Amino acid sequence: MAEELLEKIPPEKCWEITRDILVKFIVLRGDKIIAPVLGLSEGIIAPVLGAEKWDEINDKVYGEGGKQLYTWVKKTFNIPVEDAIGAFKLVYVVESLLSAGPFTSEDYEIVEATPERVVFRWHNCCWWEAYEEFGVHSEHRACDAADQKHQEEGLKAVNPKATYKLTKTRQEGYPYCEWIIELKEE
Repeated sequence: MAEELLEKIPPEKCWEITRDILVKFIVLRGDKIIAPVLGLSEGIIAPVLGAEKWDEINDKVYGEGGKQLYTWVKKTFNIPVEDAIGAFKLVYVVESLLSAGPFTSEDYEIVEATPERVVFRWHNCCWWEAYEEFGVHSEHRACDAADQKHQEEGLKAVNPKATYKLTKTRQEGYPYCEWIIELKEE
């Protein structure tokens, strides 16, 4: 009976709805800056813990999430991460599964790709779009810190030589976010 209802919704639309709900849930986590978007006078989490503790917990959550997800995706899809190109492929798959949906050639560009270094620019971002939709001002968007911790810890978990650096962001006024993935000698 319920399956009949879902059969009326194309799979692409189901994915779009799921992605949007996930992104909005995370974006609207209830801290004091974003709380008004939820119709609250103050946040749910940060006021109880304090902003510093909230940031500390947020870093741990995103870092541990990255470790778990990257390890699982690498193993599940058998993605080798011996060089920067392999590390990029892993980031690409993780981001596609996590929140961004399948990237298209309009969404990104690869500026540089060598076994030692990949420079990637992401132009269309569902996180940025959610912030825009909810009217969250650029200086209050926390995606850069969360993204850095998630990718950095995730890559380190699958290859300790792999590094990730978010070097440019849309928050800073660039038309894209730029990631640099490198393999460093220990």
